[in-house]
Parts: sequence; C-alpha cells; structure tokens
Amino acid sequence: MIEFYKFVPQFGMRDASPFVLKLEAYLRLAGVEYTTTEVMDPRKAPKGKLPYIRDGNQTIADSSFCILYLKDKYGDPLGENLTAEQHAVGHAVQTMLEERTYWVLVNHRWLNEGNQIIIRDAWFGAIPAFIRGFIFGKLVKDMKKGMVAHGIGRHSDEEIFTLGLADLKAFEDILGDKPYLLGDEPSEYDATGYGFLANFMAKPFPSVMSQYIENSKTLRDYIARVEKKAFG
Repeated sequence: MIEFYKFVPQFGMRDASPFVLKLEAYLRLAGVEYTTTEVMDPRKAPKGKLPYIRDGNQTIADSSFCILYLKDKYGDPLGENLTAEQHAVGHAVQTMLEERTYWVLVNHRWLNEGNQIIIRDAWFGAIPAFIRGFIFGKLVKDMKKGMVAHGIGRHSDEEIFTLGLADLKAFEDILGDKPYLLGDEPSEYDATGYGFLANFMAKPFPSVMSQYIENSKTLRDYIARVEKKAFG
C-alpha cells in the first residue's frame, strides 16, 4: 500500500501546503489506497520537501512525480478519457498555479510580517527559542531570494496580488459553468486547482485573493464540489 507523507494539519485545513493537498486529493479522486504519516520537519524528506510517497522499496518525491508514478503503475482513471487538447489545457492551468500563483501565496504567508508570526508559532513553536529565530529567519531569507530569482519578488505586494487575481480570473473563466475544470468528471488537474484555491481560503491569512474567491460563487462551489468528491 502507498505510504503518503504530509504535514501535520494546521489552520483548520487538511494540509496547509497546496502541493500536499493536491496529492492527497489526487489519491482520493483516483481511488488509490494509502496510509498517512504526518511530519513536522521535512528536512529529512527526499529533496527536503513534502509531500512524498513510498511504495514498497520505491520512494518518490514531489507531487507531480508522485502522480506520474501512480499513473504509470496503477493506471490513469482520471485522465484516460480526456482528449489531448483537454490534457494540454489542464497542463497549462496546472503550470500557471504551480509556477506563478504559488508565489503569490508564498509572498502573502511568509513575507507579510503579521502572517510570519502565525507561521513561526504554528510550525516552529516547538524549536527552542534561542535558535528558532535563526532558523525561521534563514527560511524567510531563502523565500525572498527564491522570489527574486523567479522575478515575482521584484514587484510590490499590490503588483503581486494583481498577477494572482489575473490567475484566479483565468481559472474561473476556464471553469465556466462546468462542474469540474475539464467537464463533468474530475481530473488530476482538479486536484491541483483544489489544492491551491482551498489554501488561499485558510482563515488566518485573509487577502484580496481569498476575498475574490469568497465573492465568486463559481469558485466557492468548485472548492466545495471537489472537496466533497474527494473526501466525502
């Protein structure tokens, strides 16, 4: 059976990582049986990040490579009836969320001073105080460096949110009046959409992104629909 490694739930969410939530939603939607191990410190994980899975003597890190492995070994029930064009649209939306919208989430959670305190106390509260500041400070510094290298970190908060809102609007327009992103049945791309949209709704981190989703019946209903389909 698949062993699934994820963070300990925080902020009233199943997982506060969009990538972990993406993979767990995929496992549920695809009907893959798994056991869960919750991890507080991901530094010893493969690639130093969560999620990852173990299947017998195989260890696979990164949500995208985990899904590729699962589809290759156990079949692709969520994608076998999609056309090449639908897969292309799904891939484009997924890439948008993971390579740009993600950094909007990072900027708001990790670089906003008020939110930093919430993150620090929730995820690093068990670390002795005399080293907690050093460890957390280094992580924040690394986040900033990553965002500058990406390019999005060179913008103001307002400009970053402008880009994020454009992503939400694009997702909303592609979804339209369909139950799921590509039609009447969920696909792996809905696992990604759910993972990211649900994370923006984490209660301790209100933003213009969460406000946009809250004001969009299309997006609110979509999150609830995928949540119910995946987790019951």
